[in-house]
Amino acid sequence: MIESFIAVNSNTIYSIGNITSLLILIPLIIFIWLAIKSKDIKSFQFQLMVFILMYFIGQVIENNGDRVFFSILPKDFGSQIHVSAAAFFTIVILFRFYYAKPRKKKMIDNYKDDID
Repeated sequence: MIESFIAVNSNTIYSIGNITSLLILIPLIIFIWLAIKSKDIKSFQFQLMVFILMYFIGQVIENNGDRVFFSILPKDFGSQIHVSAAAFFTIVILFRFYYAKPRKKKMIDNYKDDID
């Protein structure tokens, strides 16, 4: 009884991890498209794309840690990538806030200003 409950819960957690990976893939595709459209590494869209890509890679490693390819990595490597992605995102926001305030610029890029 308990073994079947644990097996069902581990399968449920694994399938939820796969759903999370798919849900992260959608904004990743959107921000890749926006980053290509902006054609600028300094754009907020590119920086968000890098953050989401790091988070996606961490999620894939975390979900597939027991697979042959990922088994050579430490068990918590996916979580470490998640923490690195969060640190990257924090640094991006702090730098954008720090450099936007003295120059009285907007923190978020606007395509309408670039098109005119």
